[in-house]
Amino acid sequence: MHALFLIVFSNLLGFGIIIPLLPYYAENFGADPNEVTLLMASYSLMQLIFSPILGRISDIYGRKRILILCLIGSAISYSLLYFATSFGLVLFARSIAGLFASTTAIANAYVTEITSLSNRSKGMGLIGAAFGLGFVFGPVIGGYFGGGDINNIDYQTPFFFAFVIAIISCLIAYFLLTEPKKRNDQFVSMNFLDSFKDLINLFKIPALLFLITVSFLVTFSFAGFETTFALWTERAMSWASRQTGYAFAFTALLAALIQGIFIGKLTKAFGELKLLITSCFLMLIGLFFITLSIQNLFYLVFSLGILGISVGLGNPSLNSLLSKNLNKNIIGTSFGVVQSVGSLARILSPLLAGNLFYFFGINSPYSLGAFLMFISLLIFFYYFFILKKSIKT
Repeated sequence: MHALFLIVFSNLLGFGIIIPLLPYYAENFGADPNEVTLLMASYSLMQLIFSPILGRISDIYGRKRILILCLIGSAISYSLLYFATSFGLVLFARSIAGLFASTTAIANAYVTEITSLSNRSKGMGLIGAAFGLGFVFGPVIGGYFGGGDINNIDYQTPFFFAFVIAIISCLIAYFLLTEPKKRNDQFVSMNFLDSFKDLINLFKIPALLFLITVSFLVTFSFAGFETTFALWTERAMSWASRQTGYAFAFTALLAALIQGIFIGKLTKAFGELKLLITSCFLMLIGLFFITLSIQNLFYLVFSLGILGISVGLGNPSLNSLLSKNLNKNIIGTSFGVVQSVGSLARILSPLLAGNLFYFFGINSPYSLGAFLMFISLLIFFYYFFILKKSIKT
């Protein structure tokens, strides 16, 4: 489990190092704003397409092999960024990165196979903590190596550093990670039609459809916040990028601490389902309070803290519930589908949030996000009290 934590942490560390630099790097090659948007969306689009495929392959050939393949893909993408001589090559590099961006989905499948039902949330929490910590420290490292002069950014050093981290991750996976024991002997077909049928059948399971819908709404709401928050702080608080970076780090660090330290005990005390409902309610409150936070630092810190707690409670609880309601023969495929749904939300949400921000006011993306969280709470009520359905917990 420690090796898996290091792999996910280092993978997100490399991701976080390059993300703040990519828009400037693209502009350095003459990209216009639409091309920069395309660059950022290309990653999610490729992830949307290939996560279920790589998850399916991991169901057949094992988690370790495909995890190493994904890490090698990340290393290749960083090397392509390092040697890029045109925007086309930068776009190709990010597409390669998205194609192999199934590390977290496969890690979740791995955790499902090596943990008991009672410890599932704790295991998912450790993965979430690794994810969060990598994304906290990555941008800081990338900013440090990139330099403080906006007109003279050092791109090569951060890209090289991310490449080295990816290679180290490969070595950790190869030498320290063990393949989880098979929990069944059922044959998993690689036939395209069989794979497609399995995907369709996933959405026929009421519990999974319910959880995937909630996952989409949560990801959509939070992605809208991530996309527009820097612009919001610039207008509402007169902040520069440094203060906004501290705000993101505060939220991510709080989420990581809850997932890494407290989620196991909280799950045993309250259960994943109650924690997930609480998470949706807290995200509603956090997003709503942002709309009240213009020139009010206390309200803003409160909002960011609530959002951090929401993410810390929600991510491991949702993943744990998903793992308990999946077909055990296609765990990798299933988590790949969940990651694809998240990618779809991360493609659509920035487009809508950006337009709302510019045409309907700076608070409108957060009002929409709060409304979607209210809808998610209604879905909980409808599913459990009107339909009287249940899920495995």
